Amino acid sequence: MKKVNFFLRNKIRLFILFLGLFIINGHFYIRAYPQIERLFKNIPIPVLNCYSVPTTIWSCPVGTFQHFLVIGFFSFVTTGMVLLVGILIGRWTCGWLCPFGFVQELLHHIKTRKFKLPYWTGHIKTAVFFLLVLILPIFLKSTVFCMTCPAGGLGAGIPHVLMNTDLQRLVGVLFISKMIFLTIVLLASVFYRRPFCSVICPLGWAFGMFNKVSLLKLRFNAEKCYNCNLCRVECPMGIDPTTQYNSVDCIRCMNCVKQRCNAIEYYFSIGDRKTLNNEKKEN
Repeated sequence: MKKVNFFLRNKIRLFILFLGLFIINGHFYIRAYPQIERLFKNIPIPVLNCYSVPTTIWSCPVGTFQHFLVIGFFSFVTTGMVLLVGILIGRWTCGWLCPFGFVQELLHHIKTRKFKLPYWTGHIKTAVFFLLVLILPIFLKSTVFCMTCPAGGLGAGIPHVLMNTDLQRLVGVLFISKMIFLTIVLLASVFYRRPFCSVICPLGWAFGMFNKVSLLKLRFNAEKCYNCNLCRVECPMGIDPTTQYNSVDCIRCMNCVKQRCNAIEYYFSIGDRKTLNNEKKEN
């Protein structure tokens, strides 16, 4: 198998991902200013990041949305943020800002045999969005997805238990099951490309639904392509950029745009403007 080089192909993305870690989870100093912290806790950010992470001051859009459903309200701010980001840049934040996505990509660089997820697994995140994020929180009056979210387990659950001895006494079945799920996701990341993002993440699915109509789009020019397959090899989501460049799974990492052939380009367009041919015509 060809060498996977998700980051070095796009050094700008690598820099922004590292910068994003500080912007999202680098706020130790804010803890000294409770009023500022409470203000930012009401502002959702366009990535999956638990509001309980000790070093963050932002709120998770999925957690915020579920919280309002549980108490019988609708979060217009969170919904508006998701709509705005989706319309402007689609799923770009998944590829350039998300801390948990970053962790999965790092783990995938461990040298082992790699596998590809079955196509049908991509539909699971649709069911997760409607069932765990929308329906069950209303009927069960509980933030169901947050109770199983591996991003929250890694960023919030583990640190809080390690730092707080009182919480260690309260560790039970729920926490253990969450850690088991987190372990499965992290281990799977070594063998599969961004498994949580590809199969489960409801926020990624919501942003991805806008990929075809967002201002930021990709297009493929078959005349420039000479079938080197590098864009497929270096796609962190394991999709084929020559045919799936505007699919729900595309995280707009722009690795395919960086290839020498320049067959895939990004552009900004209002509406669904006709793009270049995406396939070679068969005789």
